Amino acid sequence: MTASVAVEEPPALDQRRRLGALPWGWIGPLAVSALAGLLVFHRLGSPHAIVWDETYYAKDAWSLLHYGVEHNWHIGRDGNPANAYFLAGHPVAGLAGGGEWAAHPPLGKWFIAAGMAVFGTGPFGFRFAAGVAGVLAVLILARTARRMTGSTALGCAAGLLMALDGSWLVSSRMSMLDVFLLLWVVAGFGCLVVDRDRTRAALAAGIEDASRSGPFVRHGWRIGAGVCFGLACGTKWSGLYAMAFFWLLALLWDRNARKSAGAERPWRGMLKLDLLPSLLQFWVLAGAVYLASWWGWFVSGTGLQKTLFGQIVPGYQRNWAEAHPSGIWPSFLDPIRSLWHYHAITLDFHDGVTQPNPAQSWPWQWPYLGRPAVMYHASAETGQDGCHAAKCVAEVSHLGTPAIWWFSIAALIAMALYGAFLRDWRAVAAVGGYLASWLPWFPAAFADRTMYSTYTLPMLPFAVLAIVLLFDGIITPYRGRPVWRALIWTGGGAYVAAVAVNLLYLYPILTAQAVPESAWHDRLWLPGWG
Repeated sequence: MTASVAVEEPPALDQRRRLGALPWGWIGPLAVSALAGLLVFHRLGSPHAIVWDETYYAKDAWSLLHYGVEHNWHIGRDGNPANAYFLAGHPVAGLAGGGEWAAHPPLGKWFIAAGMAVFGTGPFGFRFAAGVAGVLAVLILARTARRMTGSTALGCAAGLLMALDGSWLVSSRMSMLDVFLLLWVVAGFGCLVVDRDRTRAALAAGIEDASRSGPFVRHGWRIGAGVCFGLACGTKWSGLYAMAFFWLLALLWDRNARKSAGAERPWRGMLKLDLLPSLLQFWVLAGAVYLASWWGWFVSGTGLQKTLFGQIVPGYQRNWAEAHPSGIWPSFLDPIRSLWHYHAITLDFHDGVTQPNPAQSWPWQWPYLGRPAVMYHASAETGQDGCHAAKCVAEVSHLGTPAIWWFSIAALIAMALYGAFLRDWRAVAAVGGYLASWLPWFPAAFADRTMYSTYTLPMLPFAVLAIVLLFDGIITPYRGRPVWRALIWTGGGAYVAAVAVNLLYLYPILTAQAVPESAWHDRLWLPGWG
């Protein structure tokens, strides 16, 4: 006679299995995002001032919320008296007459307006949406890096590195447009990475039943990418550079996916089955999203504006076409003609901005943080604003964390070699995304256009990806060697810790904390940082 005996698993093993069953692919990135939120929202209302270009975007966002279009303000070179009225909670007192010209599309300002609608017109209210955008960008980058590397730890490292960067922190705490551009570029890229995986799986499953070019693939996630890049362009026109590069890269991925699946004519398959849908999913959809972002301008000067906002204030150049009738275009296209004229004026303005500015920097200075923009600088005496020295300084400098930016130069060079010699698609994406956000500024720089370090923000996620991918390339050959693997992971952890210490040291001059003047000088490592 035999008897069966139930063998219970050891408690430690059972606990490990339960931990392993948890969705760490989401828990880890969400935890990193929570840390990013703590960094951003702590003292978000400080300084209690309208800082740098907040003088445009905060007041424009308030105007959009109440009129649907940007409104004129009574301002001098210092932004007053409108800024003083705005901070005092009486924005209407600072208004001038009519619609105002704006240098950038309205979408980013609508996001800022959403924060103000919930939290009011104070500094916390007009900075809230930027903080949310910065945190979401960290989450999306962490999830995207996880997908690219197959490692939750490396995905979290990517999100954490971006959260520990000074330029990301400053941009997430300011009512400006750059962090919204960052969010939508990262989101669009993330959609394309998911689409790449889905495309390769679909082609591998369907190639046997298709022609020599391979089967048609729907590319559902590419629609999401088109929406995201449309939102990026609706925030700042510079989103177009990243959009164009990643569209071309996505088509190259399609060709390579067809080849890997066994298609005999992968180029023909891509051109025949992927090119036209991509034009619709990318360019047409992004264009529709961009036009929709101008909805407040389109309804301005009409009865619908009166219904929605209680008054009629035509947007800048809204009625230009009516005053300049065309013998070619029908009258129902007048709003489009007026918007086109608005864009022509704006393009001429951007091309003509060549006045020297103490805060300006050149693109060749950006990778090594040669001249970060000082957005806010104030002095405090003993007893003021927590100052415990004879004289203190409170500053907000758009300074990236050197441990990230300086090391990323080497990582990007390594990834360029990976892409060239090993045909690593991830390396090509990281280096290409960085260059697509950097190189287009050089022609304008050679024409002496005034530009600032804030333009570097879309470069940051790809610099971070290069660092993470370099670490992945280093550790991959040692995955089966526990000792070396542990040593490499320890080195990676030490690097992240060094980045955190670097940010902590610079934190006061990133967030307007009053520090003794000597301590402020100690943090100005390069001549261009002062």
